[in-house]
Amino acid sequence: MEKVYHIPIRMERDIVFKRMHIYETQPNYNEFLAAYNELAEEIPKLVDARGIYVLKKADGRVPMHKGLCEVSHFVYVMVTLGAGISDRCTAYFAEKNYLKGLMIDSIADQLLFNLSDDFYPVIREDVFEKQGYALTVRYQPDDYIIPIQNQKVILEEADGSDLLNVSVTEGFMYNPLKTMGYVYGADKNMQIAEKDHDCGLCSNYGCEFRSV
Repeated sequence: MEKVYHIPIRMERDIVFKRMHIYETQPNYNEFLAAYNELAEEIPKLVDARGIYVLKKADGRVPMHKGLCEVSHFVYVMVTLGAGISDRCTAYFAEKNYLKGLMIDSIADQLLFNLSDDFYPVIREDVFEKQGYALTVRYQPDDYIIPIQNQKVILEEADGSDLLNVSVTEGFMYNPLKTMGYVYGADKNMQIAEKDHDCGLCSNYGCEFRSV
C-alpha cells in the first residue's frame, strides 16, 4: 500500500497580497491585513495537507504528453488540502463576507502550489536518489496541451480515492477542489530535469503563479 505523506503548510502573505493586488499604499490596507491575520489563525485548523505518489511501469499506459513518450516509468502524484478550507470559503461567501471569501481562496491556491513544490524533494529522494530513476519535469492536466480528462487517470493510477478520499466530477474536476494531480516521467537512462516545474509547458497563460 502506498504511503500517505502529511506535509506542513507554508503560508506566504507577501505573495498572496501581490496576487490579490493588495499594497500598503492603499487606504484600506489595514483592513486587508487584519483579515489575513485572522485567516492565518484559522486556516491551520481547516487544512489536512497530504500527498501520495506511485512509480509505475509505462508499459501499456498512454503518455499524456510527448515529453513522457520515451521513459520507462511514470510517477503519478496527488496533493490535497482536504475539504475543510474549501467549505470555509463557501461559507464566507454565503455569509456575504466577500473579502475573507476571496482571500481564503487565494491563500488556499498558494498553499496548494507550495505543497506541490515541497513534496518534490520527498519524491526525488525516493525515486531518484534511492531507486535510481531520473525524473522529467512535472506534467499536469490543463485543458489544452494536456487534456483535463487525465485528472481521472491520475486519480485512478495513484489510488487517490482510497488514500486521500478524493473523487472526480463529470467535468473531471477534483473534489475536494484544492487538490492537484500530475505526472513525472522516470527512467534510469536519462539526466534528471534541472527543475521540478516548467511554466512553459502549461497553457494557462493567465496564471498568476506563472514565471514565464
